[in-house]
Amino acid sequence: MPALLVIFVHGWSVTNTDTYGELPARLIAEAAKSGGPKLDVQHLHLGQYVSFRDEVRIADISRAFDAALNAMLRDAGAKRRFVCITHSTGAPVVRDWFDRTYVQTRRTAECPMSHLIMLAPANFGSALAQLGKTRLAAIKSWFDGVEPGQGVLDWLELGSPEACLLNLSWVDEYPKLKLTEVANPLFQFVLSGDTIDRKLYDFVNPYTGEIGSDGVVRLAAANLNATHIVFDQPEVQPGEALPSARKRLRSLVKRSSKRSATTAFKIVAGASHSGEAKGIMRSVRNDGVARPTVDAILRCLTIGDAAGYAALCQAFATENATRQDVGNRLEVEKVPVLPDREYIHDPRSMVIFRLIDSRQLGTPDVKVLLTAGPNNDPNQLPENFLADRQFNKRSGNLTFFLNHAALAGCPAIPGIKPGSIARPALIPRQPYGLRIQPRDGDAFVEYWAAELHADLQDLLPLIPPNETTIIDIRLTRVVREGVFRLTRQLASRSFKSADPGGAL
Repeated sequence: MPALLVIFVHGWSVTNTDTYGELPARLIAEAAKSGGPKLDVQHLHLGQYVSFRDEVRIADISRAFDAALNAMLRDAGAKRRFVCITHSTGAPVVRDWFDRTYVQTRRTAECPMSHLIMLAPANFGSALAQLGKTRLAAIKSWFDGVEPGQGVLDWLELGSPEACLLNLSWVDEYPKLKLTEVANPLFQFVLSGDTIDRKLYDFVNPYTGEIGSDGVVRLAAANLNATHIVFDQPEVQPGEALPSARKRLRSLVKRSSKRSATTAFKIVAGASHSGEAKGIMRSVRNDGVARPTVDAILRCLTIGDAAGYAALCQAFATENATRQDVGNRLEVEKVPVLPDREYIHDPRSMVIFRLIDSRQLGTPDVKVLLTAGPNNDPNQLPENFLADRQFNKRSGNLTFFLNHAALAGCPAIPGIKPGSIARPALIPRQPYGLRIQPRDGDAFVEYWAAELHADLQDLLPLIPPNETTIIDIRLTRVVREGVFRLTRQLASRSFKSADPGGAL
């Protein structure tokens, strides 16, 4: 087998290949060592793409990537496979290319990419994207002062239709691509940090210091281990009385639950999204000193079969559990003169709610409320369980960022100052629930309220820590008979204030 080519693909709004830092040189040095990875360092390529123009979108970049890649492979000669190492938005670019070119066309065995190693990938987007390109341009830790493009921003906003489409393909279609049954398997890896570089923290934009992220991308948004769940509201029966129909439609029915193929996911200790001091890519030095990012990449490059990949997935999961053990969650920031600041790094989950109706239309003016207790009351939820909530105006999707430890309960954190940070007790929890609340009043076309209840033991497996769960709630679109009536009364009469009538 010939040595693997190496391609680097940078993140968003980058205008100089110095963004890769010394990582390419370090991999060349590692490949030269005895027992090092079998890489073709003579054909190491640094990608450069334009993302700071408003007219450019992810699909455009992946199309251009395909053209550049084919030209490079022709020059390299023969049928060569390559390793792709991405940073941040580079992962969605390459995943979009792979999905369009090989998954949708059922040609995965022909894919020349053998390893996709994603550093801090924005696979489900970034909470920062909703701030808008003008405000984001000021965050130098992400953009280096470049005005970012709106086309890519749209994809990166949490709950965007484009990101959901790609990730649903990942959950629904990729499990069929069994590594043991593919002639030329593609091994995918996600390496992401959970460290905030406090020197790069922007007090105007607190997302840059968000717990459960690297300052830009959440662990749950990077991780490709994900779940897709579909709940349906029953249909109205012809001639059914409104009180009976409203009561029956109040209960949601679970139609399906799918789990993505297991993907290697590693939390890189001490790594933030960017910056020369702690950046997962930029901080790497070609000095021979052991570094977590380099170590993780080299472990990924050793994988050549399904058994080895499964073993690495399990090893990474074990290391992640140790990293997030209660004994390792306390971070103390030393502040001159002022008291030290304490941060608790609880594992967090991300949930994207997609509300659509039985006719595949959006559902405006419908609220999603998380609840708890026997009375389905939002006020009974644990303290500090909700870290963030974002609404995507383009798709209507709603993204919740949840403190998993607050929902599940958690032992005391060793070393924490008494009373400084509230901690949930490790005690049995009350039932949790979900309430769909449409706007009040009768309408000619409307949606009706629905609820869902779940015990803790049933809920937690659906929203694992460090992962994203996409929940589709398909509501019944209720059309009232007053939308269209026939009359035999020939005399002129107004129906401006007509009664909506029963449900069709």
